[in-house]
Amino acid sequence: MDISASKPLSQACGSRISKAEVIRFADCISIELSNIDLHHDQQGTPRSVSCFLPSARGVVELIAHDGSTILLAAAGNIRSFVAQRFGEDQEHGTKANLAPITAKIIAYPTGSGFESDFIVLERSRIALAEQYAKLNEQNRRAMLVLDPSSGTWRVAETLIFDLGVDERVVGPILTSKAARSLGEALDDVFELCRYPKELASAPNGCPCAYKEMGRCPGACDGSEPMDAYRQRFTHAIEAASNGLAKWSEQLNAEIEQASAATEFEWAQRSKRALDTVGRLPGDALGHCRAMEHFAAVCVTPSVRKGWAMVWFFGASGLIPLASTNDNAEGVEAMVDRWFACAHSEPIDFDRVWLDRFAFLTRHLFTKPARARRRRVTIMDLRDSCWRRMIKQAISAASTPVELGHDDEEQTHIRG
Repeated sequence: MDISASKPLSQACGSRISKAEVIRFADCISIELSNIDLHHDQQGTPRSVSCFLPSARGVVELIAHDGSTILLAAAGNIRSFVAQRFGEDQEHGTKANLAPITAKIIAYPTGSGFESDFIVLERSRIALAEQYAKLNEQNRRAMLVLDPSSGTWRVAETLIFDLGVDERVVGPILTSKAARSLGEALDDVFELCRYPKELASAPNGCPCAYKEMGRCPGACDGSEPMDAYRQRFTHAIEAASNGLAKWSEQLNAEIEQASAATEFEWAQRSKRALDTVGRLPGDALGHCRAMEHFAAVCVTPSVRKGWAMVWFFGASGLIPLASTNDNAEGVEAMVDRWFACAHSEPIDFDRVWLDRFAFLTRHLFTKPARARRRRVTIMDLRDSCWRRMIKQAISAASTPVELGHDDEEQTHIRG
């Protein structure tokens, strides 16, 4: 067994990692074009800029003479990509030749499409604001925000997110539409108020049609005490926070208990609630649970052949923990330590964290291609199943593959 800590994480998790330094783990190749000799080699063959770069997966950044970034992109083959953009590849001459306006090339070799995407995101945040905004738009995900003080819920997205002091967040959710369907299911099952303005006026609010239909006890007009409504809203928060699977388990248990006690009306209510939960979009809501201490562990191929990279996502963002070349039991202990740190450091939902969270969840919700071997695994640490998957994930990620193999669709989602 061999485990090596990533460069910025040579120490234990006791010290907080600076959010500005999370990509320092990436070894980069920097080439000043004015310093390289492009004359003929010893065999008389003209040299090209691309010959100084590796034929490997990675990220390419082209820097102009004024220091600004011209282009930033993930590439399946760094050498081929530069050859195309510098007019050195005669078969791909349709794109503009960027060689005349490029002063420096920076290349970041990576082990996976996941790692490449992350570096592109981080470098875009610093160097290309417009590209960064487009990436965040592409990655956007939804969450459901529940406010115990008002007894209401709302849908929020990672692009625009603000959080009140007492509000609770559940997620991630694939789309805002799916988040809204969860909120409406909570309304139906727990008979919550559909009109927040009327509820805010309680006990002087105007009752709506739901009270007329017997689907709301009417807290808005004083028919129901607000304490009783808030207690019901607390149960709704608990159901959403535990996730669809546990919510369904609880309802099934209630049906059995009610049937055994011949409480058929109770059993019927629980059955209707179970049907409501069953109609929710499982693919979009399968990862939706309480977000206070959201954390995930990711296992990807390492740039070091035959090794796997283990990442941790928590309050400090996405951090490379270690590389390993074995099904290392030590990785599990390392993740446990960082998970404990995550619980002691609540998420503050700031802008950078939200952008990284959206990036991670884009990969989390990506369906793997059936015809290809899965090599990138993302495991939600809120689900204990990650422990029985970690060894298999490391083995899959550390298995060498042929050059040019595309694993961007190999993300294995669990949790």
